[in-house]
Amino acid sequence: MNFKALSDIIFDEQDANLFLVDDPRLRADALKHSVLPRLRVLMNTAISHIREIYGIEALDDSIVSVFPNFREKRDKELTIKYDSAFVGIGGQRKAKWPGFARKDGKLVQILPFRFAFALTQDGLFIVLENGWLKGLDKKSFGSILQFHIDNEEKINPLCFYARMRPIVVWEEDLSIFATLKEQYHYRIDHEIFDNHFIGHTYCFPVASHQLVELVYDFASFFPVYDAYIQIAKGVPDRFDDMLSKLKNWIHQNDFDESESIEEKQTLRQKKAQEKAVLFAETKIRVMPAIRWQVFQRDEWKCVSCGRNSHDGVILHVDHIIPRSRGGLDTLDNFQTLCNICNIGKGNKDDTDLRNKT
Repeated sequence: MNFKALSDIIFDEQDANLFLVDDPRLRADALKHSVLPRLRVLMNTAISHIREIYGIEALDDSIVSVFPNFREKRDKELTIKYDSAFVGIGGQRKAKWPGFARKDGKLVQILPFRFAFALTQDGLFIVLENGWLKGLDKKSFGSILQFHIDNEEKINPLCFYARMRPIVVWEEDLSIFATLKEQYHYRIDHEIFDNHFIGHTYCFPVASHQLVELVYDFASFFPVYDAYIQIAKGVPDRFDDMLSKLKNWIHQNDFDESESIEEKQTLRQKKAQEKAVLFAETKIRVMPAIRWQVFQRDEWKCVSCGRNSHDGVILHVDHIIPRSRGGLDTLDNFQTLCNICNIGKGNKDDTDLRNKT
């Protein structure tokens, strides 16, 4: 699996501090032009990894969704101070989902679950949300909960391997030591359908080898999301087949069957770090406190080619005079370059592209 795209990505303390910025416009622009493009790279890498493991296209029945989803033009000045961002996959909205039904009898076009990489002030993590859409009938949500009841013994070890934990129900009439099956039966009986799974949270800074780990976890837990999709399509799930393919992939990547889950995780983390560090060690990080000032001054686009996040590039803060030649970490020595133009500018090049004609 090629993780080179992740070598150019890092989430640092300034990404956390972004959610404390008082200016709603600056916060939104930073999410739109800097945070979401990096999360998209993470998602694209995960989709490729899913293709490698399971031999399927994750987007056959799904679309990539983002939050916040910014409109190009706004009639009013932005006042929302967003406290999170995510890029995830969810069911295609133009499809019909015969496995689910709405309370009002209309055809189901939007599904109540999404599988995403999420970023908050606390860090970066994976989330599988279910139950956020309230218009479906009880049977629709119950079918997903029944899937967990029927496959508890298979999903539990998968949770450990992918480091995903279910959010449990806390009620006076439910034992604090209730099993997951009891939890799911209780949810069905009491119509508590917000059945979420949260992954391991990486606190800032999140380096490229940790992003590789997140991709592994996302792809490993994908069979649960895929089962939801098959249920919504009204067809039998392929959960067992997906688990078999995941097991075969693990064997092919030198994971010993005799190893414990903890040992497998340790080896997987080591392999991920070895791959990512080959690229990450050569990267020079700009002081994060200056980044948003540079991007805002340069209007959130590459000063060389004019591309921005809408063109699928990642924006970088570049030293005009490189550090290796005595360049300072000052605002007037920084310029915004996209990842493509930044590759073409070596550390012997002191061109100020802001003055390019």
